[in-house]
Amino acid sequence: MRRMCFPNSPLRQLISALGFALTLSCASVPLQSAPYLHPKSFDITAIIPAPPMPGSEQYRIDTGFLKNARAAATQEQIDRGNKASHDSVFDYSETLGPWFRAEDLPKTAALFDKVTRETKEAIEVAKHCFARARPETWEESGDLEKSDGYAYPSGHTTRAFVWANLLAASFPGDSKALHRQARQKAWYRVILGRHYPADVRAGKIYGQFLAKQFLKDPDFLARWSGACREMHDVRGAALARHAGKGSAIPPEGKPAIPGL
Repeated sequence: MRRMCFPNSPLRQLISALGFALTLSCASVPLQSAPYLHPKSFDITAIIPAPPMPGSEQYRIDTGFLKNARAAATQEQIDRGNKASHDSVFDYSETLGPWFRAEDLPKTAALFDKVTRETKEAIEVAKHCFARARPETWEESGDLEKSDGYAYPSGHTTRAFVWANLLAASFPGDSKALHRQARQKAWYRVILGRHYPADVRAGKIYGQFLAKQFLKDPDFLARWSGACREMHDVRGAALARHAGKGSAIPPEGKPAIPGL
């Protein structure tokens, strides 16, 4: 076959220019990393117990606890709960200190953004597995949150415990305080009427499970080590500046949901 050649021709210049432009455009597009979680492969019913069946004694206890929690909630708790509904991993600055913020932690923020997206997908898989309707009280607190999807497990609680467990893996000395804040986030879902107690208990179980799955994934661990170094460097600098003083969770007491 005769080889065609266009030395210094306009066509050759055009081909070269197009190839160079394509190279630049491909270099500017970030590669999409493979997912860390594969929730469609999970045996959800082996991870989370089924919710109480209507008419059962456990259902009566679940609905009664929700009613009592709603009646005992103060307006301050409701306001704090509504604020906490718009959640982020960086809410844990209440526990870790003001140094824990996205602006100063780009690697950490990028990794947790992917973690949160994948956690949301895993939550939807579990919710559709059980298809438990939300309690009728979910719209009564006046918040603008739009969520009329399934209740079980609680998505906010699942995220809260994924974040808390991952952060505790990097900061084991803060583990108790991180889990205390996660429980508080879960408790808010009940006093707001968004969830039954069983929903948030399931969210805790699922969040702990998902955190373990992240920590088993080699690709996640490769990025996690960099995020951990970044967090510890920023925290160390902050402690040096402020003599180790940080913020703490406002004392509201341990939520009284059994098993949470």
